[in-house]
Amino acid sequence: MSTTATWEDIAEENSKENDSFLRFVLPWIAFSTFIILIFDALYAEVKFVETGFVHAFINVIALLGAYYFTLAITSSILKKNMSGIYSVIKAEKMVAYSFTVIYVLKVVAAVIPSLFFLQILDVYTVYIVWEGCRVIFNIDEDERGKIMLFISLSIIFTPMFIKRVILLMLPAF
Repeated sequence: MSTTATWEDIAEENSKENDSFLRFVLPWIAFSTFIILIFDALYAEVKFVETGFVHAFINVIALLGAYYFTLAITSSILKKNMSGIYSVIKAEKMVAYSFTVIYVLKVVAAVIPSLFFLQILDVYTVYIVWEGCRVIFNIDEDERGKIMLFISLSIIFTPMFIKRVILLMLPAF
């Protein structure tokens, strides 16, 4: 299945506000958090349970914070530049489904930590956002490039930034 066909299916979905969050984002965050809890506890050298819970908790905060931050940026950019095509539901779909690569890579890196280098595949998010902007918002290429840049960078770097800030505040981790 191609990215374009998937975005077309997503665009055709009848959904209400917060549907994408409740049906897609929360289950993925819960799943990745559970996997991180289990595998970080298994791979920890000391304080097994504490390590698993702390890393799982950091994951929840980072992913939820990144989702809401990216949604706020997307909404403000679309309201400011393209108020005629802006829709809360469309913005939620765009942001929610664009995080797919991040969720999958979190799970893979938790299960097999030696594959941490796969985080470079986060760049695929740029293409996902590019196609999503074309299908969901029908934006021409010039405007799509500007919007895609902000959304993609926010999706890729916000979870990392939030995680780093939290880890800096924790003395034992």
